[in-house]
Amino acid sequence: MDSLRKLTGRSAIPPEVLIAAVVAAGGALLFLLVGVLRWQLDGDSGWLRFPLVVAALELVVAAGLITGFRPSRITAVILFLLLALLHLLTTLNTGPVWARVIAGVLSAAHVYGVVLLNTNPALVYLKRKGTR
Repeated sequence: MDSLRKLTGRSAIPPEVLIAAVVAAGGALLFLLVGVLRWQLDGDSGWLRFPLVVAALELVVAAGLITGFRPSRITAVILFLLLALLHLLTTLNTGPVWARVIAGVLSAAHVYGVVLLNTNPALVYLKRKGTR
């Protein structure tokens, strides 16, 4: 496997895991950006508390997925499902249309991340490579 990686120059991390990590990191930063924009528009710094906590959790999960830390897959699946539900509730709630659209996109992205983490390459990578 390592010799093939040297010949092709490709990463040993499956693309499914990389995309799930990008969903985690990108989703965290986009949710934080929405919180900052709502804070600037409404003048209430309370819009930043929860996005900061979510960003910290998702960035830790993204780092765990990239490094191949074995428990990061189930942690990411649980976190992604909870955040997908949260963003879906935000989409169905009242508020600015732009924030609801972004929440809908984030909800769909987190569901996609769960699907990616349940594919065979992701399961094999995170079970063999990860720490026990």
